[in-house]
Amino acid sequence: MSTLPFNLDAINAKPVVLAPAQTIELWIIGCGGTGSFLVQLLCRIALALTAQGRTTRLVLVDPDQVEAKNVTRQCFCEAEVGLNKAQTLALRYSAAFGVAIEAIAEPFRPSMLWDSRYETLQILCGCVDNAAARQSIAEAIEAPRYHSLASPWWIDGGNSQHHGQVLVGNRKSTDPKDYAIDTVCRALPIPSVQAPDLLVPRPEEQGPSGLSCAEMAMAQAQSLLVNPQVATLMGRYVVDLLNNTLTQFATHFDQQTGTMISQYTTTTSIAAALSRSAQP
Repeated sequence: MSTLPFNLDAINAKPVVLAPAQTIELWIIGCGGTGSFLVQLLCRIALALTAQGRTTRLVLVDPDQVEAKNVTRQCFCEAEVGLNKAQTLALRYSAAFGVAIEAIAEPFRPSMLWDSRYETLQILCGCVDNAAARQSIAEAIEAPRYHSLASPWWIDGGNSQHHGQVLVGNRKSTDPKDYAIDTVCRALPIPSVQAPDLLVPRPEEQGPSGLSCAEMAMAQAQSLLVNPQVATLMGRYVVDLLNNTLTQFATHFDQQTGTMISQYTTTTSIAAALSRSAQP
């Protein structure tokens, strides 16, 4: 049986270690193809954190309503058509898990984060399908954080027909010196620094005739299971980040070939990612 070559960066990677925080905020921004599958995973994480005595706040953000075309490829059923996505998921999973979930039926704005108390760790799970929404998340990372312990962490999930990727970071800088690693890693470039094209509108996003994620999925015969796989990877990133065991900052997979590859938290890998992102 053949095996893939082992990436030595996996041995040399240093874990991301977070500053201690008593209160954890888990945000899902975008409750469609990926976000709707991620909710139940974060509910389980919230239960585990609560059992550890840590205060946890789970927030869902999405202005859209469930449409009939969403039922096949997103985690909704026919009875939920016409309801707001964030609100119906919050109702469903708060009842199932006994977890308090806040739903915001509006587009995400950076100012939504500003009510948090001091020493609150915020993890933003970006599950949006357009550049404008990602720009809002990027602005939230860049915003002044006088009221909080540190900048939020942004975990971004995206996909195409059979491919998906998850990127994580908490700093906008493009200077490798700002990501120095000794025994631990404390900062990573945010997804839009790793992949600047995330903030560039695709042709189908522009103009009044832009296609929705569901319409693009139907037009491209998108895999039924690509969104759940992205959600699972994002959930794993959240767990590893909270456990101070995260040693990856980017993971890409291809369902057609069955392959998955990650970039690890080493000085060399981070510098290489910054170099690639700087190329036209």
